[in-house]
Amino acid sequence: MNSERDFFRILTRTTIGVVLILLAVIAWLSWPFAVLSFIFVIAVYLYNHKAVRREQRIWKEQFDAIAKGVTQASSFALQNLPTAIVIIDSKARICWCNSVFRDWLTVDLDKTQRLNSFIPALRLDKIWGKSGHFNEHIDERYFRVIYKYIENPHAYAESEDAELESYMAFYFDDITESEQLRLDAEASAPAFGFLMMDNIEDVTKGLSDVEYTNLWAEINNAVVEEIDKYDGFIRNYAEDSYIFCISKEALTDMIAHNFPLLARVHSIPTSRRIPATISIGIAAGEPSIKEQSERARSALELALGRGGDQASVYIGSDLTFYGGKTQGSEKNTRVRARVVAQAIKELMDDADNVIVMGHEREDYDSIGGAIGVAAMAKAAGKIVHVAVSDQTVAIKKLSDLFPTEPTFARLLVTPQEAEELTTDNTLVFVVDVHRPDMVAAVKALQKSKRRVVIDHHRRASDFIEKPLLTYLEPASSSTSELVTELIQYFAEPISLNVIEASALYAGIVVDTKNFAVQTGSRTFDAASFLRRSGADLSIVRHLFMESFEAMQYRSQMLAEAERTEGLAFTVCPGGVKGPSILAAQTADVLITIEGIEASFVLYHLPDDVIGVSARSQGNVNVQLIMEALGGGGHRTVAGAQLSHMTIEEAKAAVQAEALKAVEQMKKEEQEE
Repeated sequence: MNSERDFFRILTRTTIGVVLILLAVIAWLSWPFAVLSFIFVIAVYLYNHKAVRREQRIWKEQFDAIAKGVTQASSFALQNLPTAIVIIDSKARICWCNSVFRDWLTVDLDKTQRLNSFIPALRLDKIWGKSGHFNEHIDERYFRVIYKYIENPHAYAESEDAELESYMAFYFDDITESEQLRLDAEASAPAFGFLMMDNIEDVTKGLSDVEYTNLWAEINNAVVEEIDKYDGFIRNYAEDSYIFCISKEALTDMIAHNFPLLARVHSIPTSRRIPATISIGIAAGEPSIKEQSERARSALELALGRGGDQASVYIGSDLTFYGGKTQGSEKNTRVRARVVAQAIKELMDDADNVIVMGHEREDYDSIGGAIGVAAMAKAAGKIVHVAVSDQTVAIKKLSDLFPTEPTFARLLVTPQEAEELTTDNTLVFVVDVHRPDMVAAVKALQKSKRRVVIDHHRRASDFIEKPLLTYLEPASSSTSELVTELIQYFAEPISLNVIEASALYAGIVVDTKNFAVQTGSRTFDAASFLRRSGADLSIVRHLFMESFEAMQYRSQMLAEAERTEGLAFTVCPGGVKGPSILAAQTADVLITIEGIEASFVLYHLPDDVIGVSARSQGNVNVQLIMEALGGGGHRTVAGAQLSHMTIEEAKAAVQAEALKAVEQMKKEEQEE
């Protein structure tokens, strides 16, 4: 542009020079004619100059009109861009927005002037000064929000309001259509499941062929109709087992209604008045059908391991349980006990030594079951040790009796000693617990490669990895009862001494609340065997004796108990010896009070841990409440340990979960 301007300037000067030379030549020939020529040249110059100025003015007006049109067009395009645009300051105040954003805004912009009214969840402090994007669901629309930081060139001026001179721009891209398609595709994704009638043998025992067929057909119709209602696929691949596939949307609806199929099957009348129950395992969100089917099978095993009559659902890695309203029924057959006892004998024969452990802060069932397993190991001729956590009242009272029996020398070891004794060929027994983080000797368990689990608690989602043998019977009263049956069927004859028999008997007594809770015929059979083996009731009474101070503390806890919605809550004072036992005894007393459906007693444990002992009459499932807090147990007896909480925070957490369970129970009763 500058070179063209210089060229025309040189051309003009050259032309003027040529004209002046010609005028000089004309003046030398005839000066009057030169004067006339000069006047002509001046007139032509003035005319041309005026014409050029007029053309320049016209061009300028045209250019101004074009520029004005472009500016108006740009402004119009910006205001009416299909993408909503808004600019805010550091206080989320709206400084400018286009008309599209105003149309999308659901509130009066003149009243609010803040972006938070459009995006309530906006955390400006988290994104200020950055650029990025996030998805937001507003009303019935989905948006992809792109945000960019606009730094003012004067933002670094030495002024207190320098920060206010910077802004952020937000661009809202309406992705409702594509997001709705994604949600529809996700809702139609398959959920794979297994279903099993978990007590069909119990409810059909003694029925005629016609009665059996009619009952089975009624259960089958209920199952098939429920899946058909959601346009699902279902096939019966065994007499009592089904495989099915439904959409994730159908699974979500089942979850929202707490799996009504469980209650429907439960309500089917049976001639023996034993309610029919089913267990369901479902998985969704896995990358392949193979992985999904494996997860569903694992979920079914979890549901069965927890006593049945419930649904176990995996959505990705998240596991949730639904149902579990009935108490597990006791099995009259002892075939499995005999098979397990034989398998234990074979495993012991292949082991160098045996380590037995229960849960940390052992109770009488835990230590009693461990001593019973140790008796089997000694009968098999193996070196055996029982790993115990820090001395509890239960261990202390039993260990005080050991000097009278020379066979108990060096039986109890610390977790550190157990770890040192554990080798690749050590057989480790875990009794009365199946969660790896709750055992007495965690490092010894982690070091071991050969493990056996014997427990009577309902199965939790986190289970000891790769056990060689698992004997899990939620319908049993106690682990001591299971071990007692195994002793009777052990290949080698076992002669229990007084302390061993008394320890196992005490384990049964403590978990059955003196044969008052979850007690079946097999419980009395086991107790009868232990009495014949020499169980001393005076020793058992001694183990359960409490001090005068403990009685006073319990009276204080009962006096300070709070009651709400049929639930009782109280706290064990600090500094009490054996707080777990005192808490359990107090919880047992509370549920004997009229109008109390469930009781919860909190107590202090070492390392700033708060223990919870929960009891129920049966209507409120305290196991689910304790599982929500990281614990577990049975429907009527459960517990948990809460870390990093004060006693007040722990009490509030327990109350919140308990009241939520009561509300859910009432909702289910209304639906039924």
